[in-house]
Amino acid sequence: MTVDRDYMLRKRGGPSAPKFFLDTQVVPRLVDAAGGAEVALDRAARASGVRPSLLLAGAAGALSLAAVRALRGALETRRAERLRNEDAVAVDRSGIEAEMRAG
Repeated sequence: MTVDRDYMLRKRGGPSAPKFFLDTQVVPRLVDAAGGAEVALDRAARASGVRPSLLLAGAAGALSLAAVRALRGALETRRAERLRNEDAVAVDRSGIEAEMRAG
C-alpha cells in the first residue's frame, strides 16, 4: 500500500476496534500483573535476604520441572492407553482366528 498526499484526509478518526481494545483492556491488565509480580518478588527478596534474580531463577526452574513432570505423566498415560487398546485388538484377533479354525 502506498501513502499518497490525501491519505490523512481519507483516514478515519481514531484507532481500529481491535487496537482500541488492546490499548484499553489487555495492555493495562498485563502491566498491572507484571507490576504486581515485581512487587511480590521484591518483597520476597527482602524477607528472605536472597537476591531477586536467584528467586526468579528458582521459580522458573520449579515451573519448568513441574511442566516436564506433567508432560511426562500425560505421555505415559497416553502410552498405557495405546498399549491397552493394542492388547484388546490382539485378543479380538486371536478369538477370531480360533473361531475360524473351529468353524
